[in-house]
Amino acid sequence: MSTRDHAQFVRVFGLAGLEVMSAQWVEHSFAPHMHDFYAVSLNYAGRGAFDCRGECRDAAPGTCNLIAPGELHTGCATSGEGWVYRNLYIESQLMTTLLQNLGWQNSFEVRFRLPLVKDPVLSTRLVNVFASLIESSSLLQNESLLLSVVARLATDHIVPGDTLRDPGRERAAIRRVKDCLEAHSEHNVSLRSLANLANLSPYYLVRAFHKQVGVPPHQYQTILRVHRARKLLKSGASISEAAYSSGFCDQSHLNRCFKNTIGVTPGRYVAGLRGVI
Repeated sequence: MSTRDHAQFVRVFGLAGLEVMSAQWVEHSFAPHMHDFYAVSLNYAGRGAFDCRGECRDAAPGTCNLIAPGELHTGCATSGEGWVYRNLYIESQLMTTLLQNLGWQNSFEVRFRLPLVKDPVLSTRLVNVFASLIESSSLLQNESLLLSVVARLATDHIVPGDTLRDPGRERAAIRRVKDCLEAHSEHNVSLRSLANLANLSPYYLVRAFHKQVGVPPHQYQTILRVHRARKLLKSGASISEAAYSSGFCDQSHLNRCFKNTIGVTPGRYVAGLRGVI
């Protein structure tokens, strides 16, 4: 690999069968090859191209590459700055599980309609899931955002496609989930455990919860964690102690979420309590 080329692979806690690959290719080119997993990519910058299904595909920024297992393709940069993208590598067994979590009714031997698409909704969801998978340790958040990507694939890009049932008012089920999150906000709960508690499919739960509460379960969990951290800071805990005890992966993660919710960083909040602002 050239010193101008770079690639990094990350595995995600609690999501067996998933890898995240971040790459910038300048000089490297891929010979014709295939994968034994699903590759769902977002092209961030520069420009690339790949041959697939008898056509050369222009991987421009904002487009998404969708490659199914066994699908022959190549790849190379086509701009001087290289080709910058991120990939979700999803093993077939995990894809089956994710489709089941959507309430999928069709065959699990799915393929993509096209190997390259321009879909702003899918692109935005990929931006969010990549940021979460790389920066967050919240299993609930990672699962929820990954499911949102697969849901978009299922309704718009997978053959055979499927529709997703609109969520109703599942008041008792959502109340149970809220009670669980409020009682155990610092725990790294899974979406599957909450879905079992609610007796709903995981993605249906996410949408029903969002419809009733106004935010999805992982965002509600983050809000609860911020308020738990605030109470710990008021009681004299250090910022690092508050972050750890509230379920944040580190102090910087708490800083970002605290400011988004309270309006100031934990440091500024503590300084205000001490009257030094």
